[in-house]
Amino acid sequence: MADIPRSRAVYRLLIGMKEERGDFRSLTIETDDLTEVVRWQLSNTQDSYQNELNAEWVGDPSWRPVEFSPRTAAPVVGVRIAEMFRADFEAAGTLQPLVIDGEESKEWFAFLVEKVVDCLDAEKSSEPEWDGTIRKSVFRADAVPVDLPAFRVPQSTNIHWNGWMVDRLMKLVALDVEARLIWSDDPTREPHPDPWGF
Repeated sequence: MADIPRSRAVYRLLIGMKEERGDFRSLTIETDDLTEVVRWQLSNTQDSYQNELNAEWVGDPSWRPVEFSPRTAAPVVGVRIAEMFRADFEAAGTLQPLVIDGEESKEWFAFLVEKVVDCLDAEKSSEPEWDGTIRKSVFRADAVPVDLPAFRVPQSTNIHWNGWMVDRLMKLVALDVEARLIWSDDPTREPHPDPWGF
């Protein structure tokens, strides 16, 4: 695991839209399976997710595969990224092998964040929308789990990433990923005006 900095910053990771990405293909978890993941997340259980996750490739097979795709409920992680950050990922959840073409993959995983932390300042944050999205999130600095790479809050299914993990990931995946600041305990840092928008 990484050395944890003292400052606290929380981010949303989303799929980047840079032109420099070129042609790429990515794995997409099937809709029914993703719905089951969201149901599991809504239960706020600390238990591991038990169902298999089927995924299919989107894009031409000759195109570059995306090694880290930060889907809101279950990011897709390639083996290189999984191995580099396995201890970090497993501190917050599970790297579950994806099922591709009916076979369990040894190279592609869904990162299922199991750690749910009650650290949101509900009075200063906006109300959750119907889908659990919280447009303005303010955290209680002393309750943010800075030792975890990522976490969820009881009010939402969305994954929140700690700044130190974002810094480490972005060194490898910046071409395919955008990081939006949700909150920081540093008053000089301005959160993104719509971190959960597209």
